[in-house]
Amino acid sequence: MQDIQTQGDGRVFERLRAVRLRPTSARICILQVLAGTQRQAMNAESIYQQLLHIGNTVSLGTIYRVLKEMEGAGLLLREREASASGNKARYLIKPDQVETDSCYLVCRVCERSVLVQDMPLVEQLRQTAAAHGMEIGANVISVQMRCSQCADEAQAGQGRPARAAV
Repeated sequence: MQDIQTQGDGRVFERLRAVRLRPTSARICILQVLAGTQRQAMNAESIYQQLLHIGNTVSLGTIYRVLKEMEGAGLLLREREASASGNKARYLIKPDQVETDSCYLVCRVCERSVLVQDMPLVEQLRQTAAAHGMEIGANVISVQMRCSQCADEAQAGQGRPARAAV
């Protein structure tokens, strides 16, 4: 098990206690996996696979429950990922200070994300969403696309590249 006191995205115990959640082993393990992603969102199945890889067995049902609890407590942000099997929720640790009107471009293949700092564009996206009856969750907009590296690999006939290791 990784050192739970020295995660790159802050101290796991402090984050849990700050939102009044008891630091259970499942919560700690899930936060460790999410903290090791360099602010990339992960779905529950990916978290499950990572936990198995590092030798921790947590049921998928427990992962879903814990993710929902931590999102409700304001510790995680949730975004939706369109996939062939429907929409999947992806989670990331909420930064200590979320900029209002944040917008990220997210590669749907490798999950790399880039912050968009063009405020007129962000405002236009917000207005378009509102005009179509959509609500922007947690003041964060996520635009999914395919990065040039993943597009080049797919075009070269390599199919879908493996996701970046976390």
